[in-house]
Amino acid sequence: MYKFLPDKAKSHDTAHDSHMNKTPSPNSKYVAMTVLAATLSGALLLGGCQQQTETAPVVDDSQATEQVASEDSKPVPQSESAAARIEQFEPIYVTQMQRLQRRLQAEYESLQAADSTQSAEDLLLNSADTAGDNTTNSGDAATAQNRESGDEAAADINTSTEVGERDLTVLKRISLEPRKPVMQTEDEIIDSYQQATAALYQPVITPLSADEVDTLINIATLVPQLFEHAEIAGRLSAKSPALARLIIQHQVWEQIEAQQVIDMQQMKLNQQQEFEALMAKFNETIKGYDEQIAKYEQTLKAFE
Repeated sequence: MYKFLPDKAKSHDTAHDSHMNKTPSPNSKYVAMTVLAATLSGALLLGGCQQQTETAPVVDDSQATEQVASEDSKPVPQSESAAARIEQFEPIYVTQMQRLQRRLQAEYESLQAADSTQSAEDLLLNSADTAGDNTTNSGDAATAQNRESGDEAAADINTSTEVGERDLTVLKRISLEPRKPVMQTEDEIIDSYQQATAALYQPVITPLSADEVDTLINIATLVPQLFEHAEIAGRLSAKSPALARLIIQHQVWEQIEAQQVIDMQQMKLNQQQEFEALMAKFNETIKGYDEQIAKYEQTLKAFE
């Protein structure tokens, strides 16, 4: 009933054996996978190195220097907060500058009056000395008629020395004369203030003029609070580091003075508190004594 098909099975086995013979061995398959993995790893490493090289280029110092020089040659825009602060301190600066000018003018006039008085006294003294010298010279001339020419030459040298000393004294006095202060009008003060603050925003390579430096020094002296703004302080430091150091020193001294005032007030408060504590203790002691005296008096009255 059952029919076997030996030919088909045999043919199937033969085909399977033929296929197995064509399959590579396990060793050759492992080598191929290793080679493939190494190739992929090398490609990835190469790609990573190229990407890192492209994203992190080497910084050139010359390029950085050129960039800084380019920035220093350009003006800096002024922020709204800095402009508002400059405008806020403009009338304050004008008022302080006018007060300073009046004070300098008063000092100049006072020194000038003192110098004129001293000059008048010196003139009287010089006149008296000249009269005495003339009298002495007349007597010496009458006596020296019989002297030799060598003595006359020596007298001329002495006279020249005295004149030279007097001239030197006059020159010293002139060099010490007070300098008349420059009095600016309100409009001139405003113009110089605006020009100096605007100059801070000019390129770093553009130097400040002498008038701008003088105005900035006056601003730093009269209204140093203007430079408490970070942007304005930075521009001043970029344009003139010396002025920036001056302002920093001024602010440090102001802080020291303010701290000294606080310390003095605290010391006075501590002394006042100590004094009040001592007075309270003294009053309590006196009160205790009064109570004891009252008790003694009552005791004495009881014995009476």
